[in-house]
Amino acid sequence: MSYNISVLIIKLNDKKAIKKRAKNFEWILFASLIIFLIFGRYFENTIGGYQLFWKSAVFGLLLNVLTVYVISFFHNFTHDKPTRYNILSLSMSFVLIIPTLSIFINYRFPISADKKERIEINKKYINNGSKGRKSYEIFIKTKFDKNERLSIDEEFYESISNNQLIELTLAKGILGYYYVDDIKAINKY
Repeated sequence: MSYNISVLIIKLNDKKAIKKRAKNFEWILFASLIIFLIFGRYFENTIGGYQLFWKSAVFGLLLNVLTVYVISFFHNFTHDKPTRYNILSLSMSFVLIIPTLSIFINYRFPISADKKERIEINKKYINNGSKGRKSYEIFIKTKFDKNERLSIDEEFYESISNNQLIELTLAKGILGYYYVDDIKAINKY
Protein backbone atom coordinates (compact mmCIF):
# COMPACT_ATOMS: atom_id res chain seq x y z
CA MET A 1 0.00 0.00 0.00
CA SER A 2 2.75 2.41 0.97
CA TYR A 3 4.68 1.44 -2.15
CA ASN A 4 1.71 2.11 -4.46
CA ILE A 5 0.93 5.45 -2.85
CA SER A 6 4.60 6.43 -3.12
CA VAL A 7 4.68 5.54 -6.84
CA LEU A 8 1.54 7.61 -7.41
CA ILE A 9 3.08 10.60 -5.63
CA ILE A 10 6.21 10.35 -7.76
CA LYS A 11 4.18 10.20 -10.99
CA LEU A 12 2.15 13.25 -9.97
CA ASN A 13 5.20 15.14 -8.80
CA ASP A 14 7.30 14.34 -11.91
CA LYS A 15 4.87 16.18 -14.19
CA LYS A 16 5.98 19.47 -12.72
CA ALA A 17 9.61 18.43 -12.38
CA ILE A 18 12.57 20.43 -13.42
CA LYS A 19 16.05 18.95 -13.58
CA LYS A 20 16.70 16.86 -10.51
CA ARG A 21 19.52 14.59 -9.52
CA ALA A 22 18.98 10.85 -9.78
CA LYS A 23 19.49 9.12 -6.46
CA ASN A 24 19.79 5.52 -5.33
CA PHE A 25 18.13 4.75 -1.99
CA GLU A 26 18.48 0.96 -2.06
CA TRP A 27 21.27 0.96 0.54
CA ILE A 28 19.00 2.38 3.25
CA LEU A 29 17.37 -1.03 3.70
CA PHE A 30 20.65 -2.46 4.99
CA ALA A 31 20.97 0.30 7.60
CA SER A 32 17.48 -0.45 8.92
CA LEU A 33 18.24 -4.20 8.98
CA ILE A 34 21.29 -3.52 11.14
CA ILE A 35 19.22 -1.38 13.52
CA PHE A 36 16.56 -4.13 13.63
CA LEU A 37 19.19 -6.75 14.51
CA ILE A 38 20.70 -4.59 17.26
CA PHE A 39 17.52 -3.32 18.95
CA GLY A 40 15.02 -6.01 17.99
CA ARG A 41 15.82 -8.04 21.11
CA TYR A 42 13.82 -5.61 23.26
CA PHE A 43 10.64 -6.72 21.50
CA GLU A 44 10.31 -10.04 23.35
CA ASN A 45 9.88 -8.73 26.88
CA THR A 46 7.55 -5.83 26.11
CA ILE A 47 4.03 -6.55 27.33
CA GLY A 48 1.80 -5.83 24.33
CA GLY A 49 4.84 -5.66 22.06
CA TYR A 50 2.89 -6.95 19.06
CA GLN A 51 0.35 -4.16 19.38
CA LEU A 52 3.10 -1.54 19.70
CA PHE A 53 4.89 -3.07 16.71
CA TRP A 54 1.85 -2.87 14.41
CA LYS A 55 0.86 0.63 15.50
CA SER A 56 4.41 1.75 14.81
CA ALA A 57 4.47 -0.08 11.46
CA VAL A 58 1.36 1.82 10.29
CA PHE A 59 2.99 5.06 11.42
CA GLY A 60 6.14 4.01 9.52
CA LEU A 61 4.12 3.49 6.33
CA LEU A 62 2.57 6.94 6.64
CA LEU A 63 5.98 8.46 7.32
CA ASN A 64 7.31 6.64 4.26
CA VAL A 65 4.69 8.21 1.99
CA LEU A 66 5.51 11.66 3.35
CA THR A 67 9.26 11.04 2.97
CA VAL A 68 8.94 9.89 -0.65
CA TYR A 69 6.84 12.95 -1.40
CA VAL A 70 9.44 15.31 0.05
CA ILE A 71 12.39 13.48 -1.53
CA SER A 72 10.71 13.58 -4.94
CA PHE A 73 11.07 17.39 -4.92
CA PHE A 74 14.85 17.15 -4.66
CA HIS A 75 15.79 13.87 -6.35
CA ASN A 76 14.69 12.13 -9.51
CA PHE A 77 13.33 8.62 -9.28
CA THR A 78 13.75 7.13 -12.75
CA HIS A 79 10.83 5.20 -14.27
CA ASP A 80 12.40 1.77 -14.58
CA LYS A 81 13.54 -1.07 -12.32
CA PRO A 82 15.60 1.11 -9.96
CA THR A 83 12.49 3.15 -9.13
CA ARG A 84 10.76 0.07 -7.77
CA TYR A 85 13.84 -0.93 -5.79
CA ASN A 86 14.32 2.57 -4.40
CA ILE A 87 10.72 2.92 -3.26
CA LEU A 88 10.51 -0.68 -2.02
CA SER A 89 13.72 -0.19 -0.02
CA LEU A 90 12.38 2.99 1.55
CA SER A 91 9.06 1.32 2.38
CA MET A 92 10.67 -1.73 3.96
CA SER A 93 13.12 0.45 5.85
CA PHE A 94 10.40 2.49 7.49
CA VAL A 95 8.39 -0.64 8.34
CA LEU A 96 11.46 -2.10 10.07
CA ILE A 97 13.08 0.93 11.66
CA ILE A 98 10.07 2.76 13.17
CA PRO A 99 8.70 -0.25 15.15
CA THR A 100 12.19 -1.24 16.26
CA LEU A 101 12.97 2.24 17.52
CA SER A 102 9.53 2.46 19.17
CA ILE A 103 10.19 -0.72 21.15
CA PHE A 104 13.68 0.53 22.09
CA ILE A 105 12.44 3.99 23.13
CA ASN A 106 9.67 2.44 25.22
CA TYR A 107 12.27 0.26 26.97
CA ARG A 108 14.92 2.95 27.39
CA PHE A 109 12.76 5.75 28.80
CA PRO A 110 10.57 4.59 31.71
CA ILE A 111 8.03 7.09 33.04
CA SER A 112 7.09 5.46 36.34
CA ALA A 113 8.62 3.50 39.16
CA ASP A 114 8.84 -0.26 38.83
CA LYS A 115 5.79 -2.23 39.82
CA LYS A 116 5.55 -5.87 40.79
CA GLU A 117 2.85 -8.13 39.45
CA ARG A 118 2.12 -11.78 40.20
CA ILE A 119 1.08 -13.86 37.21
CA GLU A 120 0.58 -17.56 36.63
CA ILE A 121 2.58 -19.26 33.88
CA ASN A 122 0.31 -20.76 31.22
CA LYS A 123 3.06 -22.97 29.85
CA LYS A 124 6.77 -23.10 29.36
CA TYR A 125 8.41 -23.95 26.07
CA ILE A 126 11.81 -24.70 24.56
CA ASN A 127 12.18 -23.26 21.07
CA ASN A 128 14.73 -25.25 19.07
CA GLY A 129 16.21 -22.73 16.71
CA SER A 130 18.63 -23.09 13.86
CA LYS A 131 22.15 -24.42 14.36
CA GLY A 132 21.20 -26.21 17.58
CA ARG A 133 20.43 -23.03 19.52
CA LYS A 134 17.65 -23.22 22.05
CA SER A 135 15.64 -20.37 23.48
CA TYR A 136 13.63 -20.78 26.65
CA GLU A 137 10.24 -19.13 26.84
CA ILE A 138 7.23 -18.88 29.11
CA PHE A 139 3.73 -17.84 28.17
CA ILE A 140 1.54 -15.71 30.44
CA LYS A 141 -1.91 -14.14 30.16
CA THR A 142 -2.01 -10.35 29.80
CA LYS A 143 -4.62 -7.82 28.76
CA PHE A 144 -3.12 -7.90 25.25
CA ASP A 145 -2.87 -11.64 24.66
CA LYS A 146 -3.81 -14.98 26.21
CA ASN A 147 -0.30 -16.28 25.56
CA GLU A 148 2.18 -13.42 25.81
CA ARG A 149 5.68 -14.80 25.31
CA LEU A 150 8.60 -13.89 27.55
CA SER A 151 12.19 -15.01 26.99
CA ILE A 152 14.03 -16.45 29.98
CA ASP A 153 17.36 -18.13 30.62
CA GLU A 154 17.86 -21.89 30.89
CA GLU A 155 18.53 -21.90 34.63
CA PHE A 156 15.27 -20.10 35.40
CA TYR A 157 13.42 -22.36 32.96
CA GLU A 158 14.58 -25.46 34.82
CA SER A 159 13.57 -24.02 38.21
CA ILE A 160 9.90 -23.35 37.32
CA SER A 161 6.91 -25.46 36.33
CA ASN A 162 3.72 -24.95 34.32
CA ASN A 163 0.97 -23.09 36.22
CA GLN A 164 3.47 -21.75 38.75
CA LEU A 165 3.16 -18.20 40.03
CA ILE A 166 5.91 -15.78 39.07
CA GLU A 167 6.58 -12.18 40.00
CA LEU A 168 7.28 -9.75 37.20
CA THR A 169 9.05 -6.45 37.79
CA LEU A 170 7.52 -4.11 35.22
CA ALA A 171 8.56 -0.64 34.14
CA LYS A 172 6.14 1.52 32.15
CA GLY A 173 7.82 3.02 29.10
CA ILE A 174 7.28 6.45 27.62
CA LEU A 175 4.99 5.00 24.93
CA GLY A 176 2.71 3.47 27.57
CA TYR A 177 3.72 -0.19 27.32
CA TYR A 178 5.22 -2.18 30.18
CA TYR A 179 8.64 -3.76 29.86
CA VAL A 180 9.67 -6.76 31.95
CA ASP A 181 12.81 -5.89 33.91
CA ASP A 182 12.97 -9.00 36.06
CA ILE A 183 11.18 -12.33 36.56
CA LYS A 184 11.26 -14.26 39.85
CA ALA A 185 9.67 -17.56 40.78
CA ILE A 186 7.31 -17.62 43.74
CA ASN A 187 7.49 -20.75 45.84
CA LYS A 188 4.14 -22.40 46.44
CA TYR A 189 4.98 -23.37 50.01
